[in-house]
Amino acid sequence: MYIILGYDEIAHALARNLSRSGEETLVVGNDEAVFAGLKEPNLRTVVADIHTVDFGSLPMKNAIALILLQKTYDDNLILANRIRKLFPDKFILSRATDDTEDAELLKNGTDRTVQTVRIIANALQNELETAKLKRSVFRLVSVIQAAKSKGLAVFLQDNPDPDAIASGFALKRIAEKYNIKSNIYYGGNIGHQQNKTLVNLLETDLIRLKTTDEVLKIINAADKVALIEASIPSKNNILPIDTILHIIIDHHQTDFSLVKGEFVEILPHIGATSTIMTRYLRHLNIVPDPPLATALRYGIRVDTGGFTRNTTTEDLDAAAYLSPLLDTALLNQIENPPMSAETMDIIGKIIRNREIRGSYLISFAEFITDRDALPQAAELMLQMEGVSTVLVFGIDKDKVQLSARSVDSRINLAFLLQKAFGFMNAGGHANMAAGSIDLGIFGDVNDKKSLSRITLDAVRKKFFSAAGIDIEKREIPDDLELMVGNSIKD
Repeated sequence: MYIILGYDEIAHALARNLSRSGEETLVVGNDEAVFAGLKEPNLRTVVADIHTVDFGSLPMKNAIALILLQKTYDDNLILANRIRKLFPDKFILSRATDDTEDAELLKNGTDRTVQTVRIIANALQNELETAKLKRSVFRLVSVIQAAKSKGLAVFLQDNPDPDAIASGFALKRIAEKYNIKSNIYYGGNIGHQQNKTLVNLLETDLIRLKTTDEVLKIINAADKVALIEASIPSKNNILPIDTILHIIIDHHQTDFSLVKGEFVEILPHIGATSTIMTRYLRHLNIVPDPPLATALRYGIRVDTGGFTRNTTTEDLDAAAYLSPLLDTALLNQIENPPMSAETMDIIGKIIRNREIRGSYLISFAEFITDRDALPQAAELMLQMEGVSTVLVFGIDKDKVQLSARSVDSRINLAFLLQKAFGFMNAGGHANMAAGSIDLGIFGDVNDKKSLSRITLDAVRKKFFSAAGIDIEKREIPDDLELMVGNSIKD
């Protein structure tokens, strides 16, 4: 039983909704005439003066809550006091118009308050967000449709993760709706076992490019070029720095002054690009098939750390929408692949080579071929007692690959890595970031022992210095800074 004290258009709507949902509802008001149109099942009305009403005559024993909807704040306050004294165990909900009334009502017996103005404002803002989404989708589709002659080339970040892979497939699906041909390209490797499994089970080709000539050939053969999960050509992607982009969709922090494209949607407050793509699909009434739904749902889960970091209501809403559409068996195959021997070896080296300074842990994996083992190792090391920030790194061919994690709210990892290694060499989120640094002239050094020492000294020095941690002086070669070029210099 719910008892509503006061009657107006809000009380009328609430009473109807409660009664139609099967809830017993009683409305108390001082004007019998206004109740004439209130004919609903499970609904009763009582005419009484709100100031003199005998609560003993009302079915208070069965009342789950009392809702105070008087026209004036003073009347609601008086009622709250009376009810609390007579029925201290009852839940009282009252209307308020501002924060002052809110505070006074809560102090004088009300359990919860609802500010109607704030609710209306929030509802209007939500509708404006829908308008913004409609505008974004319209502009995106316009750019895609302009690629009807030679198609759309979709480029992902280097070493694409599940979020990038799923988002790329989602963009391809949108292009298919408008009969626009498209292909998905990437640089680097897909080494993580889960990522390999994801690509295999999606049964759609991702094309790996290795050289600038290959990239230029693709760009010149397409009408439009899209970049997903990255925003600046050559920054964590294989595109040349002067590439003209037409579509950019990302959720990472970036320097917006460097981002240029016909359609740009970068939303750092959202936890995953897969969330952005899911919103597009829903607005376009494209229901993702089970493989795509599974990929998008998995992309959101991975980039939000199982919904424990960078998670917004948009991410949760997208995940809830996708959950009934996904293939559970497919998801289990993606989440539980066998771990490679190299991944185990890399994790072992990270554990063995760790160095801890306060709450910071840094570790060198030495020479690797599976770059995707680094984030797995970083996540593992973050579980060590007393450690809140982790950087792990390794040498992969001619690059130093970085992966960092943190649970320290005072630290922004993306900014910290950019400060240490240069804006074009690193990026990500406040608690999850990565980087890739060219070895420069040292990439051809045949003496791996010397290259390892130089790399360790350079990364260690730069990271701890950027973090403001004093470390003992080491003998470092004069030409150390050449290792990563000008971008790593102070």
